[in-house]
Amino acid sequence: MLQQVILQTAAPVTLDIESVDPSDIVIVESISGLDPSDVTVFMGDYSRDGGYYQGRRSSGRNPVFNLKLNPDYPNDIEVSDIREMLYDWFLEPSPGSDELMVTLKDDRKPDRYFVGVTEKLPADIFSRDTKAQVSMLCADPFLRSVDQVVGHDAVGWISVPVTYEGSKRVGGFFQFLVKTATNTLNFDIGGVLMTLVKPGSNFAINDVITVNTEIGSRAIKLNGTDVMAYLAAGARWPELNKGVNTIKTYGPVENDGKIVMTDYVYRAAWWGI
Repeated sequence: MLQQVILQTAAPVTLDIESVDPSDIVIVESISGLDPSDVTVFMGDYSRDGGYYQGRRSSGRNPVFNLKLNPDYPNDIEVSDIREMLYDWFLEPSPGSDELMVTLKDDRKPDRYFVGVTEKLPADIFSRDTKAQVSMLCADPFLRSVDQVVGHDAVGWISVPVTYEGSKRVGGFFQFLVKTATNTLNFDIGGVLMTLVKPGSNFAINDVITVNTEIGSRAIKLNGTDVMAYLAAGARWPELNKGVNTIKTYGPVENDGKIVMTDYVYRAAWWGI
């Protein structure tokens, strides 16, 4: 259950959801837009009957906060003062940035966040029970874990199980070390195989190969130099799926030990609360 929302402003603000103090000057009544974002499905048509699936795309997220403004007259805090606070929190969250990071804390999942820009902040100025609504737009449709998951083994893994708890498939950053000269790197997560082939020569012993499979930042580098051209025809970009993922690394033949994985880093993602 969602317990708190933290606005990561210049001075972070915590808004309680579960244990609300009636005397709080800003009370969260509800937050919409934390469910899965809409998905656009692309379908192609055959010249005759039927069609075929071409892919899907998640739209941006639109969180909307419904707030109650609770003036504290004994301490000289009026509704207009609270509105000014909301303007600071949501419209000018930090120096030099319009984006606001919002952290979600609940009792069953790790801390998650979204980053958005406030598009509307209407307030019912003349209502007896004064309320305000904040509408934000987020380019990223998913909720992301605040903390990254990091794995390291100086010797390196040929095969290693990695448990992923997010509900949205994600890529990650993976680092490999060449143990025996070979021209081929095979990298497999749950049967999704990526193959890199160095044309005309071998990867040298102690070469470091890094692969980023996260959509939007995909990259392949050899000792820090871009080698995207080494990607073999038909190769796929492995991602982590919910549950236990077996990551395998090898040269031309499975379990040959010619290339091992020494590091992985990923940030879990969820479709919604």
